Amino acid sequence: MSYSRFKLLFGDIHGHSNCSPCGVCRGRDLRNVDCYLHTSVIGDYSEAENPEESVDLFYQRAKDEFNLDFASLTDHDFYLSDEMWRFLKEKTSDWYSPGKFTTLQAYEWTSYAYGHRNVYFLDDDPPLFRCVDYGVSPDLQRGMTPQDLWRNLENSGVRAITIPHHPSLTQFPVDWSFFNEKFDRLVEVVSIWGAFEHYGNPFQCVTSDNLPGFFAVDALERGYRLGFIGGGDTHDCFPGSRFMAVVKKNSWGRMMVNSLTTGYAEYFLNNPLGAGVAGVYATENTREAVFEALYSRRAYAVVGARIKLRFTLNGYLMGEEVTLNDPCEPVVVQAYVEGEGRIDTLEIVKNGRVVHKIYGTSDTVSVKFIEDEKPRRLYNYYYVRVVQRDGARAWSSPIWVSYEDVGEVKIERSPSGVLLHNGGRVSFKHLKAAFFRVHPIVETDRPAEIKSRSRGVFLWIERADGPYDIILRLRFKSSDKPANFRGSIILKYVEEYRVDPVGFAIIKYGGDLFRDDYEGTVEWDITPSSHLNGLDIHDVKGLDFHVRLNLVEEAYAIIDAFMDGKRPVGETFLGSKLVDEIPFKVHLCNVSGSRMLEVGTLRAGGRTTLTSPRDKWRFLAVYPAAIDERGFRWCLEELRDT
Repeated sequence: MSYSRFKLLFGDIHGHSNCSPCGVCRGRDLRNVDCYLHTSVIGDYSEAENPEESVDLFYQRAKDEFNLDFASLTDHDFYLSDEMWRFLKEKTSDWYSPGKFTTLQAYEWTSYAYGHRNVYFLDDDPPLFRCVDYGVSPDLQRGMTPQDLWRNLENSGVRAITIPHHPSLTQFPVDWSFFNEKFDRLVEVVSIWGAFEHYGNPFQCVTSDNLPGFFAVDALERGYRLGFIGGGDTHDCFPGSRFMAVVKKNSWGRMMVNSLTTGYAEYFLNNPLGAGVAGVYATENTREAVFEALYSRRAYAVVGARIKLRFTLNGYLMGEEVTLNDPCEPVVVQAYVEGEGRIDTLEIVKNGRVVHKIYGTSDTVSVKFIEDEKPRRLYNYYYVRVVQRDGARAWSSPIWVSYEDVGEVKIERSPSGVLLHNGGRVSFKHLKAAFFRVHPIVETDRPAEIKSRSRGVFLWIERADGPYDIILRLRFKSSDKPANFRGSIILKYVEEYRVDPVGFAIIKYGGDLFRDDYEGTVEWDITPSSHLNGLDIHDVKGLDFHVRLNLVEEAYAIIDAFMDGKRPVGETFLGSKLVDEIPFKVHLCNVSGSRMLEVGTLRAGGRTTLTSPRDKWRFLAVYPAAIDERGFRWCLEELRDT
């Protein structure tokens, strides 16, 4: 398939009118609002109009002033009465002009507990499923879960897409434990809030604290197939524009910050590049074609300029999924970019890391990159990141590459010892084997004291199913009065890990926070029983560390903890045992007393025999022995006497 079959259309499908009380479009009285207005538009905002007329203003500017091909209003669900929802649907339908200007019926599902998702419909008269009841503030009630939303959409029979946005904000982070590939097709990677590609990326939001592990690339690393788009999230009826007329106060009263906070702003500081915009490749400018392009993830994100971007992998277009049967088949990535100014860099990103980079000298760049490295995991994704010299940038939707039956080392007993057979099509280098008398993966009891004690630090280890081997659960409790817990963990000799916060306070600044360098060091500043809002109800909070091991190296964690500024010796439990010293070391994989063998390279189809030790050994671990969606895996076999 070729991009020549499609038209490139630009649109902003994330914007608000005065139907959301947080909207500041023309017609709203701002005289009693703590905000800054651009001097050239004071007259515009002082015009006396009904708030409902801001809906026409949004669509008129999108179509006529900013020359967008498509647009959607996504006003907040809990603010919308049934009557207002009918009015918005009528207006959105009136502005639809097939072939010229497309509108999609939509609203913002505004859950503070589970994150914000915009809901877009193909139908012209869709239902409204609010996250909480009309008029109820979502910071007081958990309300509907994303699963409930998807179930209602499914039962209603409508065609819908749900798009999470500003996913990492501590004010309303997206709960990535919920995902539905039928509805979650895209993630908004940039808006006026900032860029949400990866933790620490340029133009990361400064209007709220950010949580590591919650960005777009983190969702891709979970295995979620999400395309990228840009959106405005404008609240002043200037969709897809750099023009931000109003800056509203971002905090009220005496605000506190967390010790791990990296920025603080009294007022909402917009992304200086302006509103994000979505580019889509559609067969025509109609509701059906635009919806199909979004659903197929044939879309990309831009901000600061309407950069034209084409990206293919082995002939497949952005958003598509490719399965390669031959692991030796090269991956051919091609991209063409036409900017509105000089292109500074074009980067090809694979699995979250840049694998190829070129520097531009003009407003057009083309690249062909051939990667012939053998696959190191079955699940892979590639996308293109483009940056103009003036800071404008674009992100393509990924293309996913999967492999089948790459290889696995089988362990078999033989009269002469243990036979290792690589039945796959990829050689395993630096192969190691380890004999154990006991199972090498550590597991502890859940401390019973977490229920009986009013405060303390509690840690235990559970074995896990799936891509991770163990879950190290770290909990902090203060039920009689708030206590502040700080500290750090250093993970050593682990293959991979993911951190999930548990019970965190959901506010802009001053709530619970953790920091992750993605290389094994995690810090936290957490206060149970803080009761900062209606959702902050937990007297036990903490972190879950999902850890992947290799079983031939002694993985461990070093934990340092403080409670109200002091190390809580006598109030810290590892399993059912009281910790007598802090910092303390926790073994995750016990290789002491094992017998290690260096096997070397086991080629595809090859065999090798290990001589069994004379003493009795119960388990044999081999690493690397397989490739799965996450990477190299170990193989553990229980040895039985022949």
